[in-house]
Amino acid sequence: MISVIDLTLCSLFDLHRAVPTKKLDGRSYAAGKKPKQVVKQQNAKRTRCHRKRMKAEEDMKSAQKELAKVEKNLTIKQQFMQMMSEAPTPAQQRKALLALFADKGINPIEELMSFTANDEVPLKERISIWKELASYTQPKLKSIDVQQNITGEMKIMTVDYSKVSKADLATEVDAEVLDNGGGYGEFLSEEEKNES
Repeated sequence: MISVIDLTLCSLFDLHRAVPTKKLDGRSYAAGKKPKQVVKQQNAKRTRCHRKRMKAEEDMKSAQKELAKVEKNLTIKQQFMQMMSEAPTPAQQRKALLALFADKGINPIEELMSFTANDEVPLKERISIWKELASYTQPKLKSIDVQQNITGEMKIMTVDYSKVSKADLATEVDAEVLDNGGGYGEFLSEEEKNES
């Protein structure tokens, strides 16, 4: 079997010559004509060789198309990598922008401040400018995760209402108040604080 790579190394003509040839069939009739069987065999051999050559040419064309696609993708990747290596860093971009501002004599913060001093600028826009400027001068507050263990005691009383009559429900129950050393003062209302 002949690979496509081998086809690129030699021409089709060299390939045709490289096929081993047999001695030509010299059989013929007295009139000089070849027998039908010999003609059929020779034609079949020519057809087989032509088919092989056509298949090899088709394989070569498809391999060349595939190679062109791969080369195109490779050049695109190389161009991208070159652009990435030549791209300026953010620090370089910042320096270039500041140099441009210096050449033009522009100070962006002063320009924004002049807008905030102008009363013709709507209040919404002035507030958004102030917020933007504040982000450069004031730190943004972040939420802080507080973890604390709270300890305490709780008394739970259960009542079986199936055994309680309506008269018992109407009577006032004396509840026992536990003194916890003033540890729950933040839960007391102002009246309760004044009573004690």
